[in-house]
Amino acid sequence: MTVPPRAAPESADSAEIAGPALALIELDDVPSGLVALDALAKEAPVVVIAAGTVQCGHWLIAFAGEVHAVELAFARARSRAEGAIVDAVLLPYAEPRLLPALRDGTVHFPAPGDALGVVQTGSSPTLLRAVDAALKGAQVELVELRLAEGLGGRALATLWGAQHDVEAAVELATAAFARGRPQGCTTAIIANADAEVGRALRSGTRFFKEVRG
Repeated sequence: MTVPPRAAPESADSAEIAGPALALIELDDVPSGLVALDALAKEAPVVVIAAGTVQCGHWLIAFAGEVHAVELAFARARSRAEGAIVDAVLLPYAEPRLLPALRDGTVHFPAPGDALGVVQTGSSPTLLRAVDAALKGAQVELVELRLAEGLGGRALATLWGAQHDVEAAVELATAAFARGRPQGCTTAIIANADAEVGRALRSGTRFFKEVRG
């Protein structure tokens, strides 16, 4: 019996993301990162959103697709590069705002409310897990999502809304830290945020608007 060839992974530039699952793997070794990327792309028809080096010499792979395909690809990548994996997350039904924020890096501000929630983690997959929990459980806006670049390897998200909603979102994010890599995780809530905070958010949280080392 002839076995049909496995479908090639789609490109994020040439295909719409089909399916609700989103995964992110962070590795501390670039060769192992490329091995993991090759393995997951061969294992199942997923869409690789982005893959490459980030600060501290780590390698990030983000991919999405149907739940079963992402699960297969995720498991295969982990088995091929297990010793180099710093952190990883698989969200079978990711909150819909995560993928555009991850893919496009756009800032959503102004937004209704007057309170700011800030979530910072020591690794990018843990941030994705925490923000997914926050957005699913509280009525807040995801203003900005930053993974690794310009942060010395850390990851950062800003959330905006009414104070009680922001407090609930940050509480949910904090609870999610323990399911990932809790080292280096911090949060803050700014009630009745000053106009200067709004101006800072509107233009993005980078001091320089391009990466400088």
